[in-house]
Amino acid sequence: MRYTDAAFLDREIQQVFRRSWVVAGREQEVQRPGSFTTFSRAGVHVVITRDSAGEIHAFRNTCRHRGSRLVHGPGVSDALKCSVHGWSYGLDGKLFHVPFADGIDRESCGNLDLVPVQHERMAGLIWVNLDPTAPPLDDSLSGIARELAPYQLDQMQPIQHRSFRIPVNWKLMLENALDFLHIEQVHGRSVSDHIDSRPELALMGDHSRQNLYIAPYAWRRWLDKKCARGGPYDEKRLSQLFKYTIFPNTMLNVLPYHLTVMCFWPDGPNHTWLHYSFCRRKGARGVELARVLATFLASRFILREDTQMLERCFSGMDTDAVDTHHLHELEAPCAHFHKALDRQMAR
Repeated sequence: MRYTDAAFLDREIQQVFRRSWVVAGREQEVQRPGSFTTFSRAGVHVVITRDSAGEIHAFRNTCRHRGSRLVHGPGVSDALKCSVHGWSYGLDGKLFHVPFADGIDRESCGNLDLVPVQHERMAGLIWVNLDPTAPPLDDSLSGIARELAPYQLDQMQPIQHRSFRIPVNWKLMLENALDFLHIEQVHGRSVSDHIDSRPELALMGDHSRQNLYIAPYAWRRWLDKKCARGGPYDEKRLSQLFKYTIFPNTMLNVLPYHLTVMCFWPDGPNHTWLHYSFCRRKGARGVELARVLATFLASRFILREDTQMLERCFSGMDTDAVDTHHLHELEAPCAHFHKALDRQMAR
């Protein structure tokens, strides 16, 4: 039921996705004044704008007249105009034009400006939370923002930003990304032979961090230092991949020279939209650029191995042959995620 029941997913959307900090876009999408972008997944429907003064805003993407979707897709404009009846709002959310205004009693309607949404910026991403009572993003991250600070992730630019629709439940996609145990079996043709130790694990509130040394060869020290702009970095952060899983559905893989962002969004109980961004640091060239491009190709190959396995092995989750999942100690991050999910669902 946890992976296949539509009613369970409806509760997840209401109790988790609409009440948590989630990634709704990248700062680069609203880089210039007058630009806006929209986001719509799992009950989170928002429009993000940058007004003429350069300030970023986020609103529910809903016209205050009849509740229609206000705008669609990215664009550049000095107004957000509803395509149904023409109600128009500034990029600051203020209603400034109502056609045939004498036919509606504005005073009795109260405030008809767009409904604001909590929003913050971190790692070059725009995070939103539909719950107006939710604590600030930094408070909810249990120290993750401070750990990410040396990487200066706002300098990262996408090499590729894509969305993939994969026919498995969103939690299975996330669990696979958390799970070290599958690497030897699933990634035997790629990364498995280049790992000779287990990851370190830290539980951080509802979130978690794993760091792992991949390809711990002697020549790496020179290469790591050549690709270590930003910082300062300690020895581990200079060389190890740090993987942050931010509840409920965001994963950040960071090294000094690259950032991978993966967001797992449910599309019904049996499908997931994976929003995938692989990023390099602005101004990368020479050895650093060659390395990040090679890492990108490896990342895509590993992602292909994962998705092929997930589609092949988890298509029968509605079976009654297994009513309890028995987790190995190396699946501790998966267990931690489900405990956090249960807490949020019980609110």
